[in-house]
Amino acid sequence: MRKVIAMAALISTLGVGLPMMYRTIHRRLFGVRSEVYLEGQIMEYYYPDEVRVIVEQMALANMRSPVNATLDKATGEIIPHENGLYFDVDAIVDKVVNASAKSQLRMEGIEVVPFVRTEHLQELTDVLGDFTTPLIGSPGRVENIRLSLAAINNTVVLPGEVFSFNETVGERTVEKGYKNAPIILGEAVVPGVGGGICQSSTTLYNAVRLAGLEIVERRIHSVAPSYIKHGLDATVAWPHTDFKFKNDSDRPVIVKAEIQGWRVRVWILGKDGGEVE
Repeated sequence: MRKVIAMAALISTLGVGLPMMYRTIHRRLFGVRSEVYLEGQIMEYYYPDEVRVIVEQMALANMRSPVNATLDKATGEIIPHENGLYFDVDAIVDKVVNASAKSQLRMEGIEVVPFVRTEHLQELTDVLGDFTTPLIGSPGRVENIRLSLAAINNTVVLPGEVFSFNETVGERTVEKGYKNAPIILGEAVVPGVGGGICQSSTTLYNAVRLAGLEIVERRIHSVAPSYIKHGLDATVAWPHTDFKFKNDSDRPVIVKAEIQGWRVRVWILGKDGGEVE
């Protein structure tokens, strides 16, 4: 009986050990060579498909998308662009698989440059369109205009992008600081939260018009406003009545807007002629 048990144990050991030994030899022959490291991680004897899985995980953990340069909404200062990082997984896998023994390899990334870089915003100094309207009305109305101008101020509009006044300013609510002030509703003038901001959208419209940019959506008031000639106005109401324009040029433009003394001023900065490189 003891001899039978011993024989069974030997057969069992050989049955498990031989395939495992075969796999080890096969890996040494067809896997990555010995003592090959990728970013400090041992890669020896891995098969190519296993190397790919590891490289894809490393690439995913380290890659980043490029970030366009933009402006600080409050100060107008340029926030520099950030280059992205892309990894050619196929090339890295090939490098690992064909590396000689005792190689120390790195995940060499490829920098991806964003479309709008810092230098592009630095060159947007030409005034393409500039318009002002007289600031009149109650303190609440003036505050509403100030808040809406601050919301659109220092907005970068990329080539082909459509600017929406409502999306940029957002809903006008008491929680955001908007006050009750007169608004035009049909043929009547009634109090409403955010009253007066149509002067902001109107001033913006005329600056955009002078800049020669494409007007996408605009409606005029049913009653002539006091701050501009009827027909040159652009009424807005959340969320259904909007003013929109498209930057149909080949460069970014910047919307600038603020109260200056007793004037509401909006101007569009850009660069005349040429294409973004």
